[in-house]
Formats: sequence, C-alpha cells, structure tokens
Amino acid sequence: MAESFAAYFRPWALALPQVAVDTRADGTLHARGWAVRWRWLPEGALEFRATNRMSNDRWQTLFPDGTSQQESTPPEMYADDDVEARRAYRQAWKAYKAALDERDMHPRATTDAPKKWDSENQLLWSLDADSSWKIETLPPRPEI
Repeated sequence: MAESFAAYFRPWALALPQVAVDTRADGTLHARGWAVRWRWLPEGALEFRATNRMSNDRWQTLFPDGTSQQESTPPEMYADDDVEARRAYRQAWKAYKAALDERDMHPRATTDAPKKWDSENQLLWSLDADSSWKIETLPPRPEI
C-alpha cells in the first residue's frame, strides 16, 4: 500500500515516511502544497485524505490486494445563481466534514511546526500521538 501511495503522489515525489510504513503508524505530512492525513486500518488497508490549495480533496483507501476505493468528496463549485445548487453544495460539505470528524481524517495543523520549513523542497511529517515534527529533504519531482 505504501508503494501505491507513492505511485499516486509520484508527480510530487511524495511518499510515506519509512517509520510509518514499518510500524503501521498513522500520521500527517505536508509538502508541495499537499496536506495528507493517513491511517492504517485494522484489516491492513491504508486510508488517506489529501487536500491541496490548487486541487479538489482526495480520499482513498488502498487495500492489500492492490485495489482501491474512492471515498465520497463534495463538489468544488456550484452555479452561484442556482439556489438549489448552493443549498446542495453546503449540505454536501457539511456531511463531508462530519465524515472526516467521525473517521479522524483531518491533517494535523502546522501551527507548531518549525518556522524554517521549505514546503517545496522538504517533507514535514509527524506521527500521531503528539509526536514532534520531522523534516526530510524531498527528492526532485520526476519528469512526467
């Protein structure tokens, strides 16, 4: 699943920290515009939710057999002059937030992160249970 995660984020050269893979520890990473929350499920699957300021949310579960399941995410836009579309949009985001809350899929905020972090060239990550932030150098983005 860690390989599938890395393949998904290949254009940004993002991967889970090795200790998270080795110990099946849940956590958060931030880099190259992404904020990613991951957690390992009891059956061995890897669930992640990723947000990016330039893209829509992504929420997937990667299973040990190589399959994946796309979780439901709300629409990014609606027709401003359509009252029903506006209502449906708000309702979808409210339900989405409730699902994220229920499954603890919000990335850890960076309010206590080191100040000298370069988000384009460094991976900022932490494991759950109030661990400290770690910074690693990111590899160059691949030519795609």
